[in-house]
Amino acid sequence: MSTGSHGAEMTDEQIAEFLSRQGHGVLSFGGDRPYSLPISFGYDVADNRCIFQLVHDGDSEKRARLGESTPVSLVAYDWHTPHDWQSVVVTGRLRPIDDDSPEAIAAADVFAEHASAIGLSVFSKPLDELETRWSSLSIDEMSGYRSPRLDA
Repeated sequence: MSTGSHGAEMTDEQIAEFLSRQGHGVLSFGGDRPYSLPISFGYDVADNRCIFQLVHDGDSEKRARLGESTPVSLVAYDWHTPHDWQSVVVTGRLRPIDDDSPEAIAAADVFAEHASAIGLSVFSKPLDELETRWSSLSIDEMSGYRSPRLDA
C-alpha cells in the first residue's frame, strides 16, 4: 500500500469492507453524453460484484442507458473532514438479472443486507407505474484511497 499527497491506497480487503458497508454512490454511464445518477447498491463479496435494483419509468434516460453495453463506473465515498475520508471507484459492465432466477433471490438478499435504504419519493409516479430491474455490475477494475490519517 502506498501513501502519497492524494491519500493512502486501499488494499483489496479494505475496498471490499468499505463497499460492504457504504451501500450508496454515483453510477456513471459513458458515451457521447455521459450520464450519472445517485444510487444504492449492495456489494457481493463472494462474487466481487455490486447489485442494483434499478427503478425507472418507461421513457427515462436511465432505461435508455440500461440497454447499452458500454462500461460503467461506480464511485462510493465517505467524507467527514479533509483528514478523514475514503473513496472507491469500480468499473465494469452492467448486466440484467432475470427476475425469475435463483440469482435474483440472491441479489435481493445482498441488496437488502448492504444497500442504503432510500425512499421512492424521488419519482413523480406511483410505484405500480414504475419498472424495476435487478442488475449486476461485474467488477473489472477497482481502486480506493483514504486519508493517510486513517492508516496511522
